[in-house]
Amino acid sequence: HPDPDAKQTEANARQLGYGAALPQAAKTGWEMAPEGPFGDHTGYYNEQDWFPVFTVDRITLRDDAIYHSTYTGKPPDEPAILGLALNEVFVPILQRQFPEISDFYLPAEGCSYRMAIVSIRKQYPGHAKRVMFGLWSFLRQFMYTKFIVVVDDDVDIRQWAEVIWAITTRVDPSRDTLLVDNTPIDYLDFASPVSGLGSKMGLDATNKWPGETSREWGQTISMDPTVHQKMAKVLSALGIV
Repeated sequence: HPDPDAKQTEANARQLGYGAALPQAAKTGWEMAPEGPFGDHTGYYNEQDWFPVFTVDRITLRDDAIYHSTYTGKPPDEPAILGLALNEVFVPILQRQFPEISDFYLPAEGCSYRMAIVSIRKQYPGHAKRVMFGLWSFLRQFMYTKFIVVVDDDVDIRQWAEVIWAITTRVDPSRDTLLVDNTPIDYLDFASPVSGLGSKMGLDATNKWPGETSREWGQTISMDPTVHQKMAKVLSALGIV
């Protein structure tokens, strides 16, 4: 904080640190120091790396100050739960740009951003790949998403059983896997060959249209509505449902 006498600001803060990040133009522009390794939201200790130094001159606290923090580790952890809430913010934003998107889900198991599952109302051959490229380039955060799986809107993307069913019944690995090399990646991702630069994979798990396949495509098994209504009445009469 630039003004140590800013009482109004101090009264509205639980903790307030006064200091500065000092410029050092001869090197990176800032005073730097090694940081880490820290246990991170990926479930691994991150690499030690160099970051700008913030030199703290003093810290002031309210009498009833509470320091907010989270437990961080292998998902599901507290940041993963926050990620689930943030997911619902992304859905309407994406639908404004891509009206064909029915739902969008960043599973906590994928560190809340490294994998995305998307359901669409497919309209033409190649539609799934268009959505993949669109997502990777739409919001800056999505350039860190390594895997995108696109399914039709008959799949509940919040249920892994449904997603896996779509992948195993609607995907030909050679035809439906999209690999993109040398793309920006999370620097915490030690699986990438170079820090901050790696590859991405898209998986088209939609029903295939003419032009995408020359075969007769399978139809999902569904009960006739009349039979379904009749069975519902029978089961209700028996007290089963």
